[in-house]
Amino acid sequence: MKTLTEQFNTIAVRKGDFFAVELSGNASTGYLWEVSVTKGQAEAVRRDALPVSRPGPNGEMPIGGGNVERTIWQAQSDGVIELKAEYRRPWEKGTPPAKSLTFTVKAG
Repeated sequence: MKTLTEQFNTIAVRKGDFFAVELSGNASTGYLWEVSVTKGQAEAVRRDALPVSRPGPNGEMPIGGGNVERTIWQAQSDGVIELKAEYRRPWEKGTPPAKSLTFTVKAG
């Protein structure tokens, strides 16, 4: 499965293919990535938070450890699909995102 990241923001897939968006985060700060489709058609089919840190000797995760937020999408149309990702605290309405990214998926 092809994956979009902060370093790789453009991919090519076929209509119906699945692709992932993986972004580094730290949910303990309250910030989460909000990813939306701004052009074309794609459907989010699964969302996961994958830990970056390894568990300690007793299986506990470190406090404040980072994670990777992964969303699996399915391309629903041919042509260009654009996704916008904003890193924000969901309860802070009217506040600009701490970070904003744009991704391009060429489907066809």
